[in-house]
Amino acid sequence: MEKFYLTTPIYYPSGKFHIGTAYAEVLADFINKYKMLQGFDTFMLTGIDEHGQKIEDKAKEAGLEPKAYVDIQAEEAIKLWKKMNIKYNKFMRTTDDYHVAAVQKIFERFLAQGDIYKGEYEGWYCKPCESYFTETQLVNGMCPDCGREVIKMKEEAYFFNMKKYANKLLEYYDSHPDFVKPDFRKNEMINNFIKPRIRRFVRNKNIIFMGNTSAKRSKTCYICMA
Repeated sequence: MEKFYLTTPIYYPSGKFHIGTAYAEVLADFINKYKMLQGFDTFMLTGIDEHGQKIEDKAKEAGLEPKAYVDIQAEEAIKLWKKMNIKYNKFMRTTDDYHVAAVQKIFERFLAQGDIYKGEYEGWYCKPCESYFTETQLVNGMCPDCGREVIKMKEEAYFFNMKKYANKLLEYYDSHPDFVKPDFRKNEMINNFIKPRIRRFVRNKNIIFMGNTSAKRSKTCYICMA
């Protein structure tokens, strides 16, 4: 039986899920069930991404530790998807032990291979979006995504050396045109990240409860953008 894997976004549990969250989940559920009817052996993944300044702030507002706060959010998400008859195979959390161990192992390997290097990142940060932007990306001095105020921030960070793999990636995409779909997303990724050889930011903060890498105990790795 041919296999079919599908994942939803791994949602940020900084507040109650909304219509956009439900839209993504229902769409994925529809595709998953359609593929099942076609005879595929399907696997649908969903879950929550438990990191970020916003989550820490929300936890403080609720008088809870961040882990206790996201535990509640995870429980509410599972209840919601059950009520909506969403048929997923796995609900994953970035605080799951196996995920923490996998991230640490990958990070250590990247360090050993010289794929990650230490540097500084400076940019305009939007706290609600948890995103950095360059000066040229701002719209009237505000966040281009949500229109809110941004603040100038500079922090020590680790970077992924995209230059090392850019040509190999482009060659693979050329020889496997259906590897990334839809095409406009593939073109967006290639033109904005691969061809410009942008160094990718590996986020590392102490505010999150992900687990330290043994190489750099002063930092906590919680998301790696490869």
